[in-house]
Amino acid sequence: MARVRRLCAAMLATTALSVAPSASATSLDPDGTDWEGLANLVTLARGETARDRVLTPHKLDFEELVPEDALLIIHPNTDLDAGEIESFISSGGRVAVLDDYGTGDELLGHFGIHRVPLPSNPARMLRGNPSLALAEIPGESRSLPDSFRDLREAGPVVTNHATGLGDTGLPPLLVVRGKSEPNVLLAVSGAFGRGRFLAIGDASVVMNTMLEYPGNHALAVSLVRYLSGEGTIPSGRGRLYVLANDAALTGEFGTPSAVPKRLRTAAVDTLDALKQGLAPKTTYFVAVGLGLGVILWASSRAGRTYKESLPRFVRPIPIATQGGFAGETAALLSESPQRALVELRHALEEEISIRLGLDRPTPDRELVARVRARGMLGESDAEDLDRILTKLRLEGTERRLPRWMRLKRLKRDEIARLIEGLQRLLAAMDGGRRDRLPPSP
Repeated sequence: MARVRRLCAAMLATTALSVAPSASATSLDPDGTDWEGLANLVTLARGETARDRVLTPHKLDFEELVPEDALLIIHPNTDLDAGEIESFISSGGRVAVLDDYGTGDELLGHFGIHRVPLPSNPARMLRGNPSLALAEIPGESRSLPDSFRDLREAGPVVTNHATGLGDTGLPPLLVVRGKSEPNVLLAVSGAFGRGRFLAIGDASVVMNTMLEYPGNHALAVSLVRYLSGEGTIPSGRGRLYVLANDAALTGEFGTPSAVPKRLRTAAVDTLDALKQGLAPKTTYFVAVGLGLGVILWASSRAGRTYKESLPRFVRPIPIATQGGFAGETAALLSESPQRALVELRHALEEEISIRLGLDRPTPDRELVARVRARGMLGESDAEDLDRILTKLRLEGTERRLPRWMRLKRLKRDEIARLIEGLQRLLAAMDGGRRDRLPPSP
């Protein structure tokens, strides 16, 4: 008895497909309950997931989408932004497009898919009608998604005036075999980024009447499971949006960019136009504009006067590039005053050690003590020498101290006065030295 009911249902569906479309309702309406509506598909999807997770909006903004969501686009009549859809898929979203004669060409082409005719003489068809060709899973398909494996047992899928898909290298899902003709793909799927994309060349395989066929019903169930993530999406997360006919997708996916979308699109179009070559007239005007620009630039430069400069061989030589004590001191001061102070301390310690007859480096405090002991300087001068050596030592180690402990940097005129004081102290040591001692052991 059940077999008889299925046979009657199939005959009624075939009769419905053979007659002209009814004008009483919109074809492929997600809320339509007539033979060419999609209400049964929406009910099936809500049964497979959850009622509040399957939505049929007339307008959807990309900003509302999250990577866990999915789009089921059926026979679109509006422009689809392929770039935003690719961004959504790359972030983890899932998109299925069921289209044969709608505006999905650009979106399919964006993923390297193009439409081709189905075999004019299919190997299998319903009631001998080539427009109702039967599609089946390719026998050699090994990369079939888990959600579509039940199709092997459900039987073929009945198409209705469908279009085929050219060979794109994507894993095939359904194929229409030709009799004395090449086989043609009806459905393909593939992973792009972290998401998935599926294309079927027939928008009517899931309408109410077609779901009476076991293969079409199994295809609808597998499609919903495929878009629901096949268990990879946590339960209760992600929504399925069913967009049919003139349902519009607007806005931008993810965080809006600071650069308006129109400017980005114009820049991309301009680059594409340059890569493909400009039209002859456009090329002519661009060449004329560039020529005029070169003439104006050359004219403005030709009449300009330039400042006279001395030849290099008669220019004065900077002190920093000269040799001797003056040149070395100027070079040190020109690079870093702190480095000059370090070198000055080393030179001063060396001069005092020579005057004391020492043959190895000695701490500055010991040097001052020996100078005092030898009577080479008076007490006032010895204190000045101790103060100068302490100052030079602190300036040399200033960078290794915390910022709040650093002393105020010496200015260049202060360094000059410091050098004059050192020269005076060295002269005083030479004048006050009583005897020359032999080098220390």
